[in-house]
Amino acid sequence: MTQPDWYEVLSRVNLNQLLSFLVVAEEKSFRMAAVRMHISQSALSVQVQHLERALGVPLFHRTTRSVDLTREGEVLASVARPVMADLREVAVALREEAKLQRGVVTVVAMPTFAYMLLPRLMCRYAELHPNVEIRLLDFDSAIALQLLQTGAADLAVLARTEDMGDLEFVPMFQDEFVVLIPLGSPMFNGRTVMPVEEVALERLVLSPKGAQTRALVEQIFSESNCQVQVCQECQRPQTLLALVENGFGITILPRTALEGINLSRLEVVRLQPQPIREVGIATMRNLSQSPAARSFKEFLASTRLVAANDKPS
Repeated sequence: MTQPDWYEVLSRVNLNQLLSFLVVAEEKSFRMAAVRMHISQSALSVQVQHLERALGVPLFHRTTRSVDLTREGEVLASVARPVMADLREVAVALREEAKLQRGVVTVVAMPTFAYMLLPRLMCRYAELHPNVEIRLLDFDSAIALQLLQTGAADLAVLARTEDMGDLEFVPMFQDEFVVLIPLGSPMFNGRTVMPVEEVALERLVLSPKGAQTRALVEQIFSESNCQVQVCQECQRPQTLLALVENGFGITILPRTALEGINLSRLEVVRLQPQPIREVGIATMRNLSQSPAARSFKEFLASTRLVAANDKPS
């Protein structure tokens, strides 16, 4: 039989017909099969007849005493049984996912957010949906976006950029940047705010060129017609803060980066004008998500934070 002929035959066969055929084969009785399937015997007979006509062969030997498979019926049953078992298993799994009785969500986050924000939110979500597994990856924003765009992650928690491209962004909270100076420094003098023009006169230790935090700091300086005088670049906030503690310079960091860090040897001052980044959930626009991924995204989106150091509500 040519390929077009096969397409024509298969287009006339449906799962209901195959299921009816298999139940009759197991029960060896149209009456018992109809009872098991909760349909009338005549409706069941019609399903089997349609299948036989589509395939062009008889599938049962019908007598007043028994219903037995023909040779062709045996061949079909040997193939249809494992196929139907696989379909049944998939259907059950998908229904469980739809009801959030199972599922896997891969979320990628910038390290600060993976450390500061997500663990407690994941624990809270697990209380609501204990059978949904959340897999957490922590990478910088560039890799996080790559994982999202390639489908290796379902959603990302990161800071908004000017061009989100094909990403949909749902804000969670605003993260302000602050100036950190050595404890007891003359430049502090009890102040709570420092103008960017004054900060620009100091030796700065900042994150490297290309980092999102560095770009935002440079933007604020540029808008104030100030030059950034960087004397040292370091990736990790802990290293930057250690340099500040020892008087090597001052730094500018988002408040989220200070979570869990001992600041007893530092002064924290707000910068004026105040740099703020918006943190939220990024997903691929117009891409269908699994029920579990959609549920976790909605859960995160409902956890609106006013400031970075607020606790999730």
